[in-house]
Amino acid sequence: MKKKSIWLRLVILLVLAGAVVTLLEVYDLHPEFNVGRFHSLWVGVEHMEFGSGTVTAPGAGGKKMVQRDYDLGPVKVAILAAKHN
Repeated sequence: MKKKSIWLRLVILLVLAGAVVTLLEVYDLHPEFNVGRFHSLWVGVEHMEFGSGTVTAPGAGGKKMVQRDYDLGPVKVAILAAKHN
């Protein structure tokens, strides 16, 4: 019975410590505090961009190089195409 009580207290302590760290990470209350991989993943999710854009540049032989960029959260897609004038 005593071992169960110690185990239960340890589990509760770990859950509470995890909840405190999670709250600090979610609300960004400590920019200098790093909790390893979770921190880098959370920062990536927090700064995700969703959008698209087009870049046009002159190419050789009167061609135009058109690049379409798509930001789909953590995935960035760039499609390059050549167009004749």
